[in-house]
Amino acid sequence: MEELIQQYTEHAKNGFYSVHLSEISSKGNQAFTTSDILNDKGVLLARKGINIDRDVRQQLIKHKLLKPLDSHIGLEHQADTQTLITEFRRLLEKYPDLNRVNEALQYGPEFEKLLQLERLHPLLTQKLTVLEAQMHSEFEKSIFSAWLSSMIAREMGLSMDERRDILVAALMHDIGLLHLDPDIVCSNRKLSAQEWSTVRAHVIVGKIIADSVPGIYPEVSRAVIEHHEDCFGAGYPFALKEEQLGNPGKIINMTDSIHSIRVKSFRNSQRTLGDIKPYLQLNPTTNGYEVYRATMSIIKKSGLQPVRLRADECPKDYAKNLGKQIDILREAKQALDDIHENLLELKERIDQQDAKQLSAIAAVTCRIRSTLDESGLLSSEIAAWLCKERELSGVDEQVLGEFNEIELLIKELTWQIRNTVRMFHSYNDSDATRDAMMLEHIEASIESIQEIFDRLD
Repeated sequence: MEELIQQYTEHAKNGFYSVHLSEISSKGNQAFTTSDILNDKGVLLARKGINIDRDVRQQLIKHKLLKPLDSHIGLEHQADTQTLITEFRRLLEKYPDLNRVNEALQYGPEFEKLLQLERLHPLLTQKLTVLEAQMHSEFEKSIFSAWLSSMIAREMGLSMDERRDILVAALMHDIGLLHLDPDIVCSNRKLSAQEWSTVRAHVIVGKIIADSVPGIYPEVSRAVIEHHEDCFGAGYPFALKEEQLGNPGKIINMTDSIHSIRVKSFRNSQRTLGDIKPYLQLNPTTNGYEVYRATMSIIKKSGLQPVRLRADECPKDYAKNLGKQIDILREAKQALDDIHENLLELKERIDQQDAKQLSAIAAVTCRIRSTLDESGLLSSEIAAWLCKERELSGVDEQVLGEFNEIELLIKELTWQIRNTVRMFHSYNDSDATRDAMMLEHIEASIESIQEIFDRLD
């Protein structure tokens, strides 16, 4: 860990943070220096009391700083507890199903009280102000995560101190993104392995920043660096296993996944958190069974139900297309079997660090293969049933509900397989030890999966 901390210390001191400060100044919320800014040699770069504009930004970004930039900065308008409460209420208005959960669990007043009692440090509210202005979707996700994470913690019976740590960690878990190249972290294009490495560094930068906040609790910065780990050892930055992870990081990982599904996967559809159960059931131990059980309990208590399909709203070939997608998953499963065997053989031939990376990928492929088998999606019975129900007229609500669940399972499994492909490409494009022949075998299987999913698209 110390090596990674050293590698990204300069990013945490400034990186691209001055870019965001100059941009929010241009939008009307002036960022200014509250003390002289010196470089690491003690040379004055910017005097106290000047505004952070484009020229100052260019001066700062060229130098290593003696102290972190955020310790020298004031903002004309800075977020406070009421800002966060207002954004929380706006979030509930935007997504009525979240409001349904909030009311059913009677959590709104308690969450707002937690925010009011915490008295967030000005350094954290500074970061949240910049995050809101520059990466609003990430700011919204932080509010969502703070709300749902602290609710899950309550459902798990965790202490008030633990819930406080989780709340603060959830609010700040992605602030490291502000110090990394925005052309990469805000991009919608396909990223290279090196660019993915940059994105992943946000957990390290975030921990460095969290550690610099006076009075911060150790579990907060630990959660920030662990929130992309999982219990299978397939996460980053350290590929830790369940027994090495704290509850806060596992809970925030869960809420990040739920946010992605609700806001991205369900976008432009009628689906709500009531449709998320199949996703959770496919991944009951990814973040620990206790976290899964508490999350499922919240969804059940909310009373939300899966969206009911109507036969007259379904495409004519709906059932037929589900069958085709399952056929494609079956082909992908065969390619995954080949990849898994090759990965296990390859990791025996290379050094320990590379073997750890490959073990993480192998753990993911093993989990997906098991999930595909256990889901029953690839069974001949499902294929025969879909063939029988291809004509939707007269199909009852129960069958349509089962169609809906099958579609959700297909989407989640497809995403997991695509993510495995991305993990392998990141490894293959890195400076890892080479076993050319074995890597060629794996690459051939990866290419076959991509060709299979091209048909799915």
